[in-house]
Order: sequence, then structure tokens, then C-alpha cells
Amino acid sequence: MSDLKILIVDDSLFFREALARGLSSNISSKTVIEKAGDPFEARDKILSFDPDVMILDVEMPRMNGIEFLRRLIVQYHLPTVVLSSRPAYKKLAMEVGAAAFLEKPSTTLGSWDFMKMVANEVVKAKLYSDRLVQGSQLQTPAPVSAPSTPATSTAGIASRRSTIPTRTGVEAPKGNQAIVNNNMNKVVANVKVMSTMVRDIKKQSGRPEPVPITMDRVKIPVPPRKVELIAIGASTGGTEAVSEVLKALRRPMPPIVIVQHIPPMFSRLFAERLNNECDINVKEAENGDQLEPNWAYVAPGSKQMRVKNIGGVFTLDVNPGPKYGGHCPSVNVLFESVADNVGNRAMGVILTGMGEDGAKMMLKMRKAGCVTIGQDEASAVVYGMPRVAFELGAVMQQVPLHGIASVITAVVRH
Repeated sequence: MSDLKILIVDDSLFFREALARGLSSNISSKTVIEKAGDPFEARDKILSFDPDVMILDVEMPRMNGIEFLRRLIVQYHLPTVVLSSRPAYKKLAMEVGAAAFLEKPSTTLGSWDFMKMVANEVVKAKLYSDRLVQGSQLQTPAPVSAPSTPATSTAGIASRRSTIPTRTGVEAPKGNQAIVNNNMNKVVANVKVMSTMVRDIKKQSGRPEPVPITMDRVKIPVPPRKVELIAIGASTGGTEAVSEVLKALRRPMPPIVIVQHIPPMFSRLFAERLNNECDINVKEAENGDQLEPNWAYVAPGSKQMRVKNIGGVFTLDVNPGPKYGGHCPSVNVLFESVADNVGNRAMGVILTGMGEDGAKMMLKMRKAGCVTIGQDEASAVVYGMPRVAFELGAVMQQVPLHGIASVITAVVRH
């Protein structure tokens, strides 16, 4: 096993330090350990540290571990070992997605046998997660080959979806597929709960609620040239934000390329769900795809996606690559390729998400002449990525989520 990155979340400083020493001594591979005192600190550590496994206490101030796991962690598909001195929490922990539950010793927190058990469960959780990812890459995807003559009618969307060709090859184990489908449903279902959690955080911080931007205050940016490509980036809360935007778009539309921070086993399912719901066609991107009007391409989890310009024809470079700023796929990687290879014929959109991915290269897009818009604070589940982009001067106009599709349409039709 390669280096193992572990995040320990526990309000006891003594227990965090003791557990960190015990794990380092009981795991044969090199361990890199970060620690957090509560779920709010853990949320930021997950983004910056990108752990392989999390060890999570239950009874902590401000938010208990069970609630944290249920509300947030499913977005990151992070294998989690839950620890508690109260065995009654086991059923709840397993129901919300814990990989394992262990009862803390009642007396000796530094118990050698206990440390060995935790180390064993951490290694098992990581190996199981790796197998799921590998299994997802063997699944029979339902890729959509872009048509040479795109349809222009909105009629018969359902029947068109049902005739999408499938690739022949190895079929996915049914057990893995069921797990993936179940977890994808959890990701989608938890977005509203996450919104509530973020509002709670804002209230506890004492900050006033952001004032929504109304559409009468939104000025439609004027593109210098006809828009031939739209690039969208999103992270936490983005699955529903991207869905809302795409479902409101109507043909004709230029090609759309999307980076949503999402695990590899979910990106294809996410694209398929959008394909069934939208007027435009949606697929998980593949290396070599030629970008076609009325099609949207979702970057696969664990692969970087770039737009290439070959003799005036836009294609996709989709390959495993190193993480950029902790992300793969990375919005910055996509946006930089758009700035370099499409220039002022493109439009950039940055949606809800933690951190700052996409902000730096959206500024490069704007300097290249692209139209750029960002989601406003009031409508964002997490106002991180769009905030940094706005503060850098990368965003020409902030727009509430419900108005982004209409702004895209106005710019494209200009």
C-alpha cells in the first residue's frame, strides 16, 4: 500500500495524539496524519488534506459525528471509521455510511490492542474503497456517441434516451453497481441537508444572511465574439446546481464542458441522470471526444479534462493526471485549457463549492476575452469557489442560481 493519509476527528486532544502515535506504529505503510477537533474544522481539512480514511468521534461540540457523516461526507465518498465509548451508536453509524464502528476503551485510551484494531479497520476501509473505485472502472458505461447531425427538436427526449447505445465489454459486478447507485442517490439527496448545515454554520459565526441578487440587477455581459463553448466548474452542492442549470437550457446550445468534483464511480451515473432530465444531451467525457453543439460533457472522476483545438475543431483530452490544487478533475485545469485554446469564443461559469478551484484560471479566461459569471452567495450551498473568483476580479457578473441558465442563453444568443 502507498502512503496512507488519515484524518482524525475528535474533540479530545489527548486521544487525537495517542491515536496518531498508535496508528503510525501499527500500519506498515507510511502514514500521514492530520487532526481536527470538531466537524467544522474537519470540513476544511478534508478539502485541503484530501484524506484516504477518516476516523470520527461521535460526541463532539457543535455537531456530533453521526450528523456530520450523514450531512457532508457522502459528497466526498470518504471511508470513515467511527469510534465511540457508547456502543448504542453503532447501528446509526453504519446506517449513515460508516465503514466500521469500534467501541472506545473505557479506561486506557492508549490500549495497544485497541490501536491495533483501529489500524486494521483503517487499512480495510482503504482497501475496500480502492476495490470499489477499480470496480467502477469496469462497469459497462452507457456512453453517447455525439451525432454528426445533432437533433434540433425537443420532442421525444425520453425515447431518444432509451436508444442510447452501450459499449460492449466487461459487465460490472451487480453488487458494486447497487452500491454505486445507492451512494449516488445519497449524494443527490443530501444537498438540501448540506444547505441547512451551511446556514447553521453562518448563524453560529454571527455573520448576517447574504442578500440575494435579484435578476433586475443582473447585467448581461456582451461577448466579443460568438460563443462556441461553455465551461462550467462546481464542487460541494454542485450536483444539484449543475442539474438546475442544464435542465433549464434549450437547444441550440454550443458544447458544454463540466468539471464537478465527484468520485470516479459517480461521474458516469451523474451524467446519465442529467441525460435523462435535460433537453440537451449529456455524457461522461471520453478521451478524444469531438465537441458537438447541444451536448454536455462531464469530466470523469479521477481524470483531468482539457479542451484541445486541432485545426479549429475542439476535442477533449481526458486522462489520469496528477491532482491540481488537490483536485482531479480540477476546474483550474479545464479553465486554463479553455483560455489557451478557445479564448474569447468561450464562456465560463463557476458554481457553488468549497475552496478556490477554478478561480485563478477563470481570471485567465476573462483576460483572454471570455465572458465569465459566478453564482451569488445567497444561492450557493458553499460560497467558496465563486467568492474567490469574484474577489480576484475573474467574474464579470454574479448571478443567482435560478437565473444562470437565462444569462447563459442571453449571452449565447447575443
